[in-house]
Amino acid sequence: MPARSSDDREILERIEENRPSRLVALPADFNARFGATHSDGKYHLTDKPFLVEGAGKLIDLGTRLGKFWFSPDAAARFYSFNSAWPQTASLIELAETRYFQQVWDMPFQTILLNTTAPSEEGWRKPGLQDGFYENISRDYFELASFFYRKFHDRKITVVFQNWEGDWMLRGIGKTWQPPPSDWKERCLQMRRWIAARQAGVTRARAQFGAHSRCTVAHAVEVNRVADGWKGVPTVTADVLPDVEVDLVSYSAYDGINSGDPLRFWKCIDEIRAHARTGPLFGPGAVMVGEYGIPENVAPDRISERCDEMLGVMLAQNVKFAAYWELYCNEFAGERGKLKKNPPATPVKDPALMRGFWLLMPDGRLGQSGSYFHELWQRAARDAAGRANDAR
Repeated sequence: MPARSSDDREILERIEENRPSRLVALPADFNARFGATHSDGKYHLTDKPFLVEGAGKLIDLGTRLGKFWFSPDAAARFYSFNSAWPQTASLIELAETRYFQQVWDMPFQTILLNTTAPSEEGWRKPGLQDGFYENISRDYFELASFFYRKFHDRKITVVFQNWEGDWMLRGIGKTWQPPPSDWKERCLQMRRWIAARQAGVTRARAQFGAHSRCTVAHAVEVNRVADGWKGVPTVTADVLPDVEVDLVSYSAYDGINSGDPLRFWKCIDEIRAHARTGPLFGPGAVMVGEYGIPENVAPDRISERCDEMLGVMLAQNVKFAAYWELYCNEFAGERGKLKKNPPATPVKDPALMRGFWLLMPDGRLGQSGSYFHELWQRAARDAAGRANDAR
């Protein structure tokens, strides 16, 4: 390992000081800031509708932050077990389904939704007219308005976000070395698309936010931050500076997979150097929309690595973070492409999965599951202790 500069050593000390295992007490809002995703798991543990089962398991584990996939075309595929999804033609219709209504009624304090409206299909096409973007803004205005009305008397934050923006810009797995000749035009199209989503949320907030305890926000997610250091165009460097959003989400694998917490830290710094985040959360507002460790692929130091990553995020004051994920969605031997002969679902044998889980197919807690479950319980105890001291 190369010698560390004095600045790097100072950062590493801050990370170490903020690791949950080193803290006397966890932040009062810990369970509302740090949670996990439930999406497309390949097994279930009860006979409840799959979306409802997973959301309930997150609550049982102790977190009050849940992340879900939220689009009419994905819900029936990603949450199919023990479910009979109706056809839905809009985000509002999806929000009103009995399955999601049960999620809204659970005691989450933060809900992150990976959203795609039907009106957004084809946003990458050149030459789109103003009406295309107006339709997107309308759909996000209506969805944000739904939550402002639904949660008007409840203190809860709902965040809409896209999935991994760099892959959306380039195509999944495309290195852009060299980038295509139209890369600047693609970045412009992405800015207009993001701005249309944000405009709808901002308009709903202006109309309803002052009279609601709920906060609705919009985030844009990036996922190939470090590529910018190699001269590759990225959403971070080439899209974010030209569009204001409430929050930037980071799908953090290019920051965490090396196992070096300093790289994770510097990727967050890179996002902040380019982001234009508005007054809702203030300058440099970053969340980590996805991070996780496949326990069957990299089984060593799981708790230690989770503790280091949380040390980075706490020291960097990230707004929210969602671990990937509750139930694993990837089969063993699958990485970046579909497995040729996947096992039948629901999977029962943990060895058949890569290991992105809190709960395994046999119902046991994974290593990360045990780590987070203990933290969420500890955070609840710390919060209860503060409440008693205040009386």
